[in-house]
Amino acid sequence: MSTDTNDEGNVLQLSIHGVLIGYLAGFKNGRNVLSIADTFKNNPERPTFSLITHPKFPNAAKLMAEPWARNQRLHPVLSNLLPEGSLRELIAQGLKVHIDN
Repeated sequence: MSTDTNDEGNVLQLSIHGVLIGYLAGFKNGRNVLSIADTFKNNPERPTFSLITHPKFPNAAKLMAEPWARNQRLHPVLSNLLPEGSLRELIAQGLKVHIDN
């Protein structure tokens, strides 16, 4: 049994218009993992989460087959939703986290 606190994390469910996209897991060691739900991957009528997940995008199935993992930063699909510059610094300061976290 592991007692490593770096394995602890939080999970966020992602959905668009009531359709489950997947889950984003954030761990204390800075690792972030986005797992796309099978129901989303297998739905040819799925809503557009990103152009790379659109059913007509070449290799969309291959891109969604494995979880998207990053250290310290979110996958670009999600990080583009976060503010940049001074606003990002202000939010990070208010949350008492590193600007890259």
